Amino acid sequence: MQMGGYHKLWKGVVFNMKIGFIGLGRMGRGACENFVKKGHDVAVYDVSADAMEYFRGKAELAFNPADLFERSEAVLLSLPSSVQVEAMCDTFLSCGVKDKIVIDLSTSYPLSTKKLHEAFKKHGGILLDAPLMGNPDMAAAGTISVTVGGDEADFQAARPIFEVFTSRADYIGEAGSGHLVKLALNFTGLMYAVTYSQMFPLMEKLGLDTQKLFDIICEQKTNCGVFQFYGQKVKDRDYRMDFALAFGLKDLGYVKRLYEDLNCPAFALDGALDLLRTGLKDGRGGHDFSEAAAVMRDYLELCAVPCKIVPEIRWWAMGLTARKKAYPAERCTPCNVWNVTGQIKVF
Repeated sequence: MQMGGYHKLWKGVVFNMKIGFIGLGRMGRGACENFVKKGHDVAVYDVSADAMEYFRGKAELAFNPADLFERSEAVLLSLPSSVQVEAMCDTFLSCGVKDKIVIDLSTSYPLSTKKLHEAFKKHGGILLDAPLMGNPDMAAAGTISVTVGGDEADFQAARPIFEVFTSRADYIGEAGSGHLVKLALNFTGLMYAVTYSQMFPLMEKLGLDTQKLFDIICEQKTNCGVFQFYGQKVKDRDYRMDFALAFGLKDLGYVKRLYEDLNCPAFALDGALDLLRTGLKDGRGGHDFSEAAAVMRDYLELCAVPCKIVPEIRWWAMGLTARKKAYPAERCTPCNVWNVTGQIKVF
């Protein structure tokens, strides 16, 4: 597809395209700033007035997504989930997407992405999935990378856009492929993090010196970058914000959906989801993902109390705060609970 705004393609690109950016959170704001700093014509929109205010005087502030879309030739989305991406794309399709580019930088559900891509293609538009790989500092510095899914010709047409805010953009394959890569990476890393969130509190509870344990693991094959980051955070009870627990739950929930779509059990993933859902119900969704370890530490304290029969309930879905109020003197452990019908016998 020929986009009229381009003067020249590839490295050292000079292009004159009106850019729209929707979603100005921790990652989106940094990515968007690269367009502003490099002198591009940018319009922005976010549901947060504060996020919009940050760009006052730097970019045009759109009234709503439809207003931004009408002003722009290419729109980048950095949104919490596929729910918001689908809503935005429905708005764009109703406005008319012919000769427009939309790039989804979010971590979205790949099968949803495929459907949206087909709808855009049918109406003469381009949709690429290009989830952000990195952290907010990298996004602001323009050193973030993306894996891109969609038609390869569309990727080549959009390369000048990627050059503005990334250090690397890899074409992976058909629509949804970029999102599949992001989910594969998050699946691996977050499951490691969940393992550390269970392992360190357990060893700590049993009296082991976790610093010595950490040092030993650093010398073994089990050492890796994720261990150095999340293992250290969990060991030190360092819950400073990096990646929200709720976002991790969402991403692993998407992986679970992929298994379900293939009628296949997810095995170990289900246990991780139970732990994270408990954290969410305890009000930790907006806290760092490493607080899964705080949930586990609470479990280990709660489970030390003698047990009885408790009423019918999927107790681990209650949230620890609610359970402590409901059963202050009873042991509530999922370890020995199998059937959650009638009365639950806790051994």
